[in-house]
Amino acid sequence: MKLFLLTTLLTSAYAHLACPSGFTLVLDECLKIIPNPLTHTQAEVDCTYLGGTLVNVHSAIKNRAVSEFASKSRLNKIWLGLFCFSNQNSSSCYHDDNSGTASVYNNFAPGYPLINGIYGGCVYMSTEGSLAGKWVSVECEAESMPFVCEVPSTHYDPTCTHNYGGYCYYPSTELNTTFATFPNAQSICQQEFNGNLASIHSKRENDYVISLFRGNIDAEYVLLGAQDLLPNTFSWIDGSNYAAFDYRDPLDPGTADCLGMEMGTGLWKRVGCTARIVFLCKRSISKTVTSTPKTHLVTSNPSDFSNCNTTFLMAPGVITSYGYLSTTPSTTFCTWKIVTLGAYRIRLSFVDYSSPDPVYLYDEYGREITYVVSSNRAVVSPTNIMNVTFQDRGIAGFRGFKAVAQPY
Repeated sequence: MKLFLLTTLLTSAYAHLACPSGFTLVLDECLKIIPNPLTHTQAEVDCTYLGGTLVNVHSAIKNRAVSEFASKSRLNKIWLGLFCFSNQNSSSCYHDDNSGTASVYNNFAPGYPLINGIYGGCVYMSTEGSLAGKWVSVECEAESMPFVCEVPSTHYDPTCTHNYGGYCYYPSTELNTTFATFPNAQSICQQEFNGNLASIHSKRENDYVISLFRGNIDAEYVLLGAQDLLPNTFSWIDGSNYAAFDYRDPLDPGTADCLGMEMGTGLWKRVGCTARIVFLCKRSISKTVTSTPKTHLVTSNPSDFSNCNTTFLMAPGVITSYGYLSTTPSTTFCTWKIVTLGAYRIRLSFVDYSSPDPVYLYDEYGREITYVVSSNRAVVSPTNIMNVTFQDRGIAGFRGFKAVAQPY
C-alpha cells in the first residue's frame, strides 16, 4: 500500500513534465538507452551529441529507478555520469551534470571507488545479481558497455518542436528567414515567438544548440542574444545572468559587439551586429525552470593568482607563470593538475606568452601531449585530466605566460 501511494505521488508530481523525442521520463529526468557497447569516452561523446551527459544518480530512489530502467532492456551494467579523482573518497567523485559530488549520495560497492593500478576514475552501475544497483570504478577505456544518456526534463508544449529544459528553440534554418542581422533577428524572435535571441547557461545547453544545427552548411556561425554594451562586458538581451556561464573563445581577436557560436568548436566569438547570419530564437515554456548549479573548485594559494603547484584546478580557470607580468627574474618551478567533469576534455588556450622557456603539457598518465612556446595557441587534452609544468630559468625582461582552461 505504501509503495502504491509513493508511486502515485511521484506520478502526480511529474505529470506536467515531458521529454525530447526518443527519451523516456524516469522520475524527473529524461533518459535514453543506447545498447551499443562503447568505452566511457565514446559514450560521453554520444550523449553530448544529444545535448546531455551519461545518467547522473543523486538519490536512492533514482538509483533504483535507473537500475530497473536499464535491467528491463536486459543491460547488466551501464556507464554512469560520474568521475572520481581519488581512492575511497566519494567527495572526489563529480557528477557530469555539474551538480556537485557524490558525497551526498552514492552506492559504491564496498572498497570503491578505486582509481589506482588496474582501476580508474570512470564509474559503472551493475543491474543484476548481488551487485545490482552498486557502483564500481574502472579504467575508462578498458571496457565497453551499454549506457544511458540523460537530458533535463522539460514542460509539455504541443506547439514546440525543439523542447529542451523548459524552453522552446527555433533555429532560423527552419524559418522563413534564414539569415538576419542582430536587430532584425531579435525582432523576429519577439514578434513571431514571443521570445528572444537565445541565451545559453550551461555546457549541456551549449551542446544541445550545436545539435540543432549539426550538418547544416549554412550554420558556420549562429547568432546568439548577447551584446557588448559596455567595453568587454557582454549581457544577454533576455536579461538573464551572463556571468554564470561564459563560453567565449579566449583566443578570439575580434572587436565586434555581438556574439556568434562557432559550430566547429561550440565556442563563442565576436561577430558584427549588422552581419546577416543564421540565428536562434528561444522562449520560455514555464516560469519555473531549474538551473544547473555551477561548480568551481580551486585548491591553491589564495595570495598567488598563478595557481602554481595546484593539485586540483577544476576548469574553467586560469593559470599563469609565477609572478606573471613582473619582469623580475623568477626560477620557480610550477606544476598544475587541471581537471574537468567526466563528460568533457580540457582546452587550454595560451592568451599571452613571453618567455624563452617552454610549457609542457601531459595527459593524465604522464605522457607528453606537446609543449608551447608562443601565444594564440590552444591545446586539447585527450581526457578530462591535463598536467602542466613550467620551469622558469629566471631570465630578465620576460613577463611570463597566461592560459585559460575550459571544459571542451
